[in-house]
Amino acid sequence: MGKRAIDYLLGDIRAQAHVLKWARLIFSAVGVAAIAVGQVWIASGWGTTVFWCGVAMVVLTGVVLFFFEKDSASLILDLNASEVLVGEQADHIRYLERREEILLSWQSITKLLSELLDQALTATDLGAEAKKVFFTAVVEILADYKFSLFRIADEYCNISIYELSAETGCLECIACFRSRPSDALGEHRSWKVGEGHVGKAFELQRELICGDASAPDIKPWISASPANFDGRDDERYVSLAAVPIGVNADEPVGVLIVTSNVAMRFANSDENHGDENVKEERRLAVAALQDFAAQVGQLVAVFRLREATHAEGTSSDE
Repeated sequence: MGKRAIDYLLGDIRAQAHVLKWARLIFSAVGVAAIAVGQVWIASGWGTTVFWCGVAMVVLTGVVLFFFEKDSASLILDLNASEVLVGEQADHIRYLERREEILLSWQSITKLLSELLDQALTATDLGAEAKKVFFTAVVEILADYKFSLFRIADEYCNISIYELSAETGCLECIACFRSRPSDALGEHRSWKVGEGHVGKAFELQRELICGDASAPDIKPWISASPANFDGRDDERYVSLAAVPIGVNADEPVGVLIVTSNVAMRFANSDENHGDENVKEERRLAVAALQDFAAQVGQLVAVFRLREATHAEGTSSDE
């Protein structure tokens, strides 16, 4: 490999430092010798000149040392400052890499959800079975990127889509992913508007982000009602993000949730502690989830429109 520009520069600096070192040594020795000779022959005119020349050389050497030589304490302080700067730069580089990872995952999921929406718009059959397939695909896409987006690895994770049922008036699960596949089978709990984190997010018409749902001031507010409570909730749903879905933000049709049993996978503005890089990573992840919820809302709208059209066609035939 060829030399870099910095290698040539360092080579020149080393050569100059070597020359400067010998120059300081010679000037100091000559200056001290001149002072000694001048003192011996101080009575003569040339002795005085030699003496002051020696003093000048010693002073000049001292000035050079002041500007170019550092004591051990200064070197240690400068080294510490350099290490701090290198650490900050390394942290910033890690943040930029993490930011790139989030943005690339965000872009990939957006593209996949857009493709699903295109398929829904052109599909001829959008019955109940097709609806289940489409929304299951949505949660599986999010599950594939849960680590790169939210740093959810091997912990218990729940990714679900709830839709408001016109018949029951409750938010019912239409698709879900669980880290333990058997938990995704069978019936799931329905939530009344305002009940639990799902119902609260729908009622507030805004995202509900919680870093630690077990906190005493938060737990009573988002806990399920006694009739809907599961004894495993406290250990499974610790950190969560619930985002309303819908084409119109003021008229949500459901809720998209992502939860983890590890605290601080998500965090609201009050809980988002740590260094600025980590806080920004969490903000980006939540922003991405909001974008996904908007796309899921479009998909729900397509199915609802097709269902309404089908219902009108059926009534006309009758």
